[in-house]
Amino acid sequence: MSSRLRTLGVVLLCGKVALIPLFFDRTADVPFSVAKALLSHALAYVLLGVLVALAIRFGRSFLTRSPLHVAVLTFLGVNAIASVFAVDPQLAFYGTHPRMLGLGTIADGVILYFAFVLLVRTRREALAVGSSILASSVIVLIYATLQLAERDPFEWNVSGSVRPFSTLGQTTSLAEYLAVLFIGALALAAFGLTLRRAFRVGVIVFALALFAGLLATQTRSALLGVVTGGALLLALVWTGHPDRRTRLATIGGALAAAVGLAAVLLLTPLGARVLSTVDLSVSAEGDGSTGPRLEQSADVRLAFYRMALGIVRERPIFGYGPDNFVIGVPTYRTAAEPFEVQQSLETSAHGWLSQIAATSGLVGLGAFLAMVIAALVLTVRAGFRPVAWLGAGMLAAFLGAGLTTVDELGTGWLFWTGLGTIGVVTSRPWPSDTSASESRPRGRGPADYTQGQRLLSNVGYVVVALTVLLALTTWNALDASHSAQASLQARLAGRNQQAIDLALRATNADPRRAAYWDTLGLAYVGGDRVTDAVAAFRRASDLAPYDFRYSGDLARAYAQAFQKGDRSASQPARDVAERVVKVDPNNPLTHLTRAVVMQVTGDLPEGLRSAERALELDQSHNRDIFLTATQVLIGLGRPADGVEMARRGIAVIPDPRNQLPLRVELARGLALNGQIIEALKEIDALLAIQPGYAPAQQLRTQIQAGVVR
Repeated sequence: MSSRLRTLGVVLLCGKVALIPLFFDRTADVPFSVAKALLSHALAYVLLGVLVALAIRFGRSFLTRSPLHVAVLTFLGVNAIASVFAVDPQLAFYGTHPRMLGLGTIADGVILYFAFVLLVRTRREALAVGSSILASSVIVLIYATLQLAERDPFEWNVSGSVRPFSTLGQTTSLAEYLAVLFIGALALAAFGLTLRRAFRVGVIVFALALFAGLLATQTRSALLGVVTGGALLLALVWTGHPDRRTRLATIGGALAAAVGLAAVLLLTPLGARVLSTVDLSVSAEGDGSTGPRLEQSADVRLAFYRMALGIVRERPIFGYGPDNFVIGVPTYRTAAEPFEVQQSLETSAHGWLSQIAATSGLVGLGAFLAMVIAALVLTVRAGFRPVAWLGAGMLAAFLGAGLTTVDELGTGWLFWTGLGTIGVVTSRPWPSDTSASESRPRGRGPADYTQGQRLLSNVGYVVVALTVLLALTTWNALDASHSAQASLQARLAGRNQQAIDLALRATNADPRRAAYWDTLGLAYVGGDRVTDAVAAFRRASDLAPYDFRYSGDLARAYAQAFQKGDRSASQPARDVAERVVKVDPNNPLTHLTRAVVMQVTGDLPEGLRSAERALELDQSHNRDIFLTATQVLIGLGRPADGVEMARRGIAVIPDPRNQLPLRVELARGLALNGQIIEALKEIDALLAIQPGYAPAQQLRTQIQAGVVR
């Protein structure tokens, strides 16, 4: 079966698997996830059009049959149902802004699976797709090497010189990507029967380069992926390889792998991280510190797993809905979480098992496992099929590494690629090996038949053209992302009107994203348009009521309006502040928001209560919490307590420049407490840190004039 449409489909498939790991856009507000998702979705639209067009042109002869197809479509159907009944259906369909893993991305993966199964029919096509993946990984490795060498041509908010993230944007995602491709390259070198020796050696060398890149990421989960992928390949060889000598050689391979793993654990920084996952401590003081303790990042993951378990208990059937994990974080956040969990609004459950269970429920998890089991069973039943074994190894490596890794679109395609590779080999023609398009229906002459085939081809081209137009609609979302980022930069540069115009463009291009409305609200605040800011923040809060940041901005905007003389803003400010604490009760930042609102609206006792609760929860030594608590204490006529609070904050804030506002309040408290000399000394010390600091100079003038307040 040959056609220009099929060739186009193979080209699109090669482009998709090559570009998704590579593509990022520094001018987007989320440079990696958003850019990759929009490109992936655009290509998926056109791929779907090609598949539909080919089905119209060739009929059932284009399709194949496999239990794996049923499992894949069942998983898609379960997630569609979960989306309908999701806590936030819109979020389920489109995904969170930073991650973009809603139903649309799941459908994207299903399309990728069927593109593999239905388009890759010849060795040449398989070689083209495989070469695209490997060529892309070369660029990924080169960029990771540049980051390690501190030669990154781009500036990011984090450095990749210690743990590179390359074009994937996340160190853990890069490690997962490299682990899967390492297993795939090893399988290709081991089972590629027709490979020339030089090419086989080259593949092995490249596999070692992939493994070296993996080690550079210092990511523990990647080793788990290598172990699971390698173990499955060894098991397949031992049970299914026709050559007895090869089967016996697996024993030596297993021993060599064990020695290599031991060397990694003992001789590399990654091994040190693995061995420190559980810290065994013994204390002679009997103070309860004896016994095993999890390393901090492992403790963070356990916190997210506990949240996922809580979500499953609450909604066991279909979960919260695709990419709705973020909604459960405020609900299941406890008062004793690790620092990274206490104030974050995490969008991932840090592993496919916890993520799927929380977002698709036990039904979704069962459907996912059914896909995996069907793929592995078909692989075993097919016997010695090297391509299927390669796909199974990649699939196992992805599942092993992804068990404790954040879900990302930049690596999610690897799962569907593994499934698709197995599907290519194990699926059967439908209805027979004879193409229905080669036989002419009875009663129709050659001219009629040719005309009918031409009509079907034209219909197919129309379908592809429509999907191309649909793919172009993703430009709106990308334009919105660009505009939001440009608005942020304009606001920070003091170009307030430009920031407002750009933020308005973002909300017009993609009005469903709460982040863009919040960007607009901040731009309005910068332009001193508080009433407009309130409206924008309210829209953001309505779209994402679970996000304390948007409700917090709304409460503060109301408080600012109150300060500017709008007395009617007092009650809405208090109402929103109460609501944000109710939504996220164990987050210190929500209590800080309430403290600020109560301080501004004159309810200082309630402000102090919220500030004290924020201090109890805070593990980050947040300056603003200490600052608000100090101001409230001084406002309550307790300057001595305010002085103590300010000194407490200064003691735990390491950066002297970050201490400046707190030192001003310390001097104010000292002056109000009658300690004028000490207050002036504190101001002198403050000005030594930053000469000309205006608030300090103003306070000194007030102290000297005897009008401190």
